[in-house]
Amino acid sequence: MEKVQPQRTELYTYLYTYMEELFQDSCRAVQTILDIDSGKIWKNFQAAVRECLEKTRIFQQQKQKGILHYLVFSPMQYAPFLDRLELRIDALDDGFYLDTQEASAHYHADFLQDRFLQDLAFLYEKAAEKFIRIQYFEQIQIRQNYAEYYDALLFQMIKALTGLILETVEESEVHAAGSLRIICGDYMDHAVIL
Repeated sequence: MEKVQPQRTELYTYLYTYMEELFQDSCRAVQTILDIDSGKIWKNFQAAVRECLEKTRIFQQQKQKGILHYLVFSPMQYAPFLDRLELRIDALDDGFYLDTQEASAHYHADFLQDRFLQDLAFLYEKAAEKFIRIQYFEQIQIRQNYAEYYDALLFQMIKALTGLILETVEESEVHAAGSLRIICGDYMDHAVIL
């Protein structure tokens, strides 16, 4: 199944340069946040991973879930509609998405939230300078397009935390395969194995 991309209109073409520059500035600001609060950010992220693993452990004890083969991190497509950044974490056995029991958790990237909303406000303002009466669906389009930048940032975060994620899996009482794979990508769509 091919992912349907948000419509690339004149509005997006106009905002593209602003998005690129704004995101570069945001990355610098996020780096400062990471330098200051990395321990807190990891604890919140690890708590979501542990929640998913705990559900898996319970299902494994009840013989409703097999050995953990995949830990999947997916940005939620509905999140931009709610003006937030959210990941879904799935623990899958060898049945992959055909598991009989779903063990999942959600991670809200709170540390990015304020910056994301500030960026959106700036982009709406820039759009209003050129286009009269920006419609709600156009604001949604801006959010969807710009959220992809932050999804890429979350992907890089997960990639950097892969070792710590694997340690968290080892510390849990989950039965995991020796070839456990961490996957990052769209839910039930394209993904990258880390």
